[in-house]
Amino acid sequence: MKDKIIGNKIIHLESIPSTNLYARQILKDKVPEGTIVIADIQTKGRGRKDRSWSSPKGGLWFSFILYPNIAPEQGMLLTMAASVSVAQAIEDLTKIKPVIKWPNDLLIDGKKVCGILTENEVKNGHIVHSIVGIGINVNNDIDKDLKDIAVSIKQILNTDTSQHMLLNTILYKLDINYNLILSKDYDDIKKKWNSYANILGKKIKVEEEKTIVGTVDNIDIDGHLILDTAKGKIKIKTGDITFL
Repeated sequence: MKDKIIGNKIIHLESIPSTNLYARQILKDKVPEGTIVIADIQTKGRGRKDRSWSSPKGGLWFSFILYPNIAPEQGMLLTMAASVSVAQAIEDLTKIKPVIKWPNDLLIDGKKVCGILTENEVKNGHIVHSIVGIGINVNNDIDKDLKDIAVSIKQILNTDTSQHMLLNTILYKLDINYNLILSKDYDDIKKKWNSYANILGKKIKVEEEKTIVGTVDNIDIDGHLILDTAKGKIKIKTGDITFL
């Protein structure tokens, strides 16, 4: 990966609290864009809204650092590129096509197989750095209290999947998709994302500061949902969605 942006430097650790937190700590060292932090185990893995994320041995837990210099409202594009890259890699290696659930999850058979946490720092109206954390249930056991909502690739295939091969494929796809953002080819990212999300025309409930119900009319250029509601069209930038 040395001639690529993503994965040109890889830091591998056995066990740390959080790869996103570690990535934030090494930013002061001016590490190159595309640096990867990967851990065999996260002891304090977390997702959106500081929800805990079980990260035992056997899964793929990593974060990467970007210096995208894009507008804050375009930050969702980074999550979309990461989602697409993971979905493409899983499909290429296993022939299973995951479903992307907006804004940051991937599902197999309706259960979460991957979560993505994107944390951006904004200065002077631009995202100066972004840390994108990815957690994938690969060969790890799923906690008993999570079995109704989470699944591993091993459970689906009844055999182990090479974490090394999966990571390498994800990094390869990430480099392609991130370069689409840098070249402002946002439509291509959106088309790829739509092919896995299958959300257009679906009736959903969005819960954030308040609950909104409507039908997904479109995904705008920045990756936000355009929802057709009883009160007209509304742009949804973040929130937890449920299909109705």
